[in-house]
Amino acid sequence: MGILLRLFNLFRSNASDLLDRAEDPEKMLQQMLSDLEIQKRKAKQQMTEALALQKGLERDTEKEHKEAEKWEQKAILAVQNEKDDLAKEALTRKNEYLRSAADFEKQLEMHQNNAEALRSSYQTMEDKIDEIKRKKGILSAKQKQAEAQEKIYQTMEGLGDTSGTMETIERMEEKVEKMQARAEAYQEIGLESGKDSLESKFEELEHNSVDMDMELLELKKRAALPAPDEETEKKQVLIRSNYNCFTFNR
Repeated sequence: MGILLRLFNLFRSNASDLLDRAEDPEKMLQQMLSDLEIQKRKAKQQMTEALALQKGLERDTEKEHKEAEKWEQKAILAVQNEKDDLAKEALTRKNEYLRSAADFEKQLEMHQNNAEALRSSYQTMEDKIDEIKRKKGILSAKQKQAEAQEKIYQTMEGLGDTSGTMETIERMEEKVEKMQARAEAYQEIGLESGKDSLESKFEELEHNSVDMDMELLELKKRAALPAPDEETEKKQVLIRSNYNCFTFNR
């Protein structure tokens, strides 16, 4: 009984401290329940032994009373037969059994008181275990809720701190825009270069043709050859006109 009371007192005084220091309150409570279940089994064994002892004391007490009654009947028989000496001896034996029975009764009374206290402590332990089980269920639910909330807040905190990520994205966007601008510039340069090359070829071709006609006409004048006919002259005028228009359009 004393062990059980000390265990309860220890549990009440240290439960909060143990939970504060425990990494997992649910596991800590489960360990407490396991320890209390062990003590409960031991207490139940003690109750079984106490009940057996009580039954033994009750039998011994009853036996002593029966022996006392037996010797009382013998004393009566001796008196009836005028055997006073035998009657005295029988009465002496009867009193011995009565004293023995009285001793057993005292032991039985003390043992019954102890057994009752043990049963009361056992019942208190069962009630405590049931209470801890209920609190364990509530605490387990609260712990899971707290862990879930902590994970949510950690996730939200991670999502909120996106400054580094946004800076990286902005740098990548700027880099891509620069690459795109360079590509467009190369494209424009390539088109302009191709256009200039093509125009220069035609310009050179037309210029060479006009120069050759002019040179031929000059050569004929110097050689005093007949002037070119009207058709040739028209052709030369048309060539010069086209050349001038092309030059003006540029």
